[in-house]
Amino acid sequence: MTFERFTVKARRVVVTAQEQARLLKHHHIGTEHLLLGLLDVPDSTAAKVLHELGYDKETAQADISAVVKPGTEELSGHIPFAPRAKKTLELALREAQQLHHTYIGTEHILLALVREGAGVGAKVLAERINPISKIRAAVLASLDGSHDVAAGPWPTGTPATEDTVSAASALAGGAPVGSHHLLEAMLRAENSMAAKVLRELGVDPDAVAAKIDELDPETTTDANPEEAAARRMEIRLVDDEVHVILRDPATVTLAKKVTELSDGPIQGVGPVAGMFVPLWRSTNQLLLRIQQMLEPEPEDEDGSAASKVAKVVRTVLAPRLRR
Repeated sequence: MTFERFTVKARRVVVTAQEQARLLKHHHIGTEHLLLGLLDVPDSTAAKVLHELGYDKETAQADISAVVKPGTEELSGHIPFAPRAKKTLELALREAQQLHHTYIGTEHILLALVREGAGVGAKVLAERINPISKIRAAVLASLDGSHDVAAGPWPTGTPATEDTVSAASALAGGAPVGSHHLLEAMLRAENSMAAKVLRELGVDPDAVAAKIDELDPETTTDANPEEAAARRMEIRLVDDEVHVILRDPATVTLAKKVTELSDGPIQGVGPVAGMFVPLWRSTNQLLLRIQQMLEPEPEDEDGSAASKVAKVVRTVLAPRLRR
């Protein structure tokens, strides 16, 4: 299946679905991974609709883990779509056609997930959102306002363009894709015209990466509050304790207020324990993803778009993480 009519956010969903399958050590991308992918793009129409209906990523992870158990073997290379997931993506095209849309966005994938009905993704949604038809109604209502393609879908491009956009989405890691993500992805795109021109002009990808790290995006139109906060975060191992450090002023101010009200540190005990579970789960998933970036590159690269994206992410991020 080709993804040329998918919006940038819809493509991010597909890339993230494969990452979720790999994290869970599943040999196929299923509808459950598509659902997690939708929720992992928080500024998309699909995620906003699900959040309005009271369904978030942490809930989805808990629901899916109760139905589908993790695998036991580490995976590398391309992960194929399961039949129901493939059918869902085909139905997304039909949903777009029925709405007379020329693009396929996250809203169409969500509508298709519900329409397919028999996959794990639809089943876990139906358990929480009753009747599940509420999702369709909410999506259609949302289309009167802002949606994924407000500025138009990404235009049809060459294979090099497709690889660059997918790699930029992966480098953004769920944050909005910035021009710096596109620049790095373009420089690393194998055999692309853009990369060849820039190399002929003496542009060194590693020098560009170093300069991007040196400059502050807050002074540019690529600034966004989530990435600004993330750039000040750190995970540090002190003896046998993992310290998750947040330094952005908003979080620091909030933490001061909460610790004053509680008269001390907040611990994951009693009624608060359940609130800490999403943080624990997210931290472990982050560490697993970083582990995959730092581990030696698999020898059996299959040349697929997904493996090219994985290679770009390792090439760009691994040296910085080792600093």
